[in-house]
Amino acid sequence: MKKRDLLFLNSILILGLTLLSACAEGPLWRTGNYSPWVREQWLAEEQIADTLFKRKREMNESVARVLNSPAQDQDKVAIQLSEIVSQNQVLLLRLNAVRLLGEMNSPESIDALKQASIDPDPDIRIAAIQSWQKMPARVAIGQLQEVIGSDTNTDVRLAATRALGNFTGEQAVRALALALTDSDPALQVRATESLGSVTGEDIGTDVAAWQDFVQQYGIDLQEKPASRIVEAKDQELPSWR
Repeated sequence: MKKRDLLFLNSILILGLTLLSACAEGPLWRTGNYSPWVREQWLAEEQIADTLFKRKREMNESVARVLNSPAQDQDKVAIQLSEIVSQNQVLLLRLNAVRLLGEMNSPESIDALKQASIDPDPDIRIAAIQSWQKMPARVAIGQLQEVIGSDTNTDVRLAATRALGNFTGEQAVRALALALTDSDPALQVRATESLGSVTGEDIGTDVAAWQDFVQQYGIDLQEKPASRIVEAKDQELPSWR
């Protein structure tokens, strides 16, 4: 190889290493010297992280201050959280707001969770389901049943079916019967698991056996799902355990 060619290859190699050391996206982004724009980008990202952490802390503290306060005080905070869920563009903050709504039991927090349950983002809807688990059964079960009957996202419906397993009483059985007759086998199996938690019965994941079991409580499995949703929401059924 000629000397001129060697010099050319050495120049290319040096240039390549220089670019790698200055690029935040390259394989050597943590080594070497960085250009000013890279350092500025890091500082901006750190400021965003600090801002998010501070905002989450403020949200958490605002809820903690009113947990033992009258419902009207909780309502004020719930309205603020609801605005974050509906208007903020940062998913992390929206998810935190939905989680915090589940810590309070006030009319506004319940209304805000209802709105979160139909949010376009399935992650927000799943977060709402997790918050419904903390709410009184008379309110939460009907909402979870409605999710099973109306949501179009499989993961969301599975989450709602799982959440119903944290409650007891005939209303929870009626809600799970909706999933038990669904066309999705995964939802049916999840319903059997939740029914085992609700009733304490050891029937396993035998869908047909559970269908026979729930009919002991006067549940018509041939009835249209929408009718069963209305029934579960409008009636406050007594616990049977």
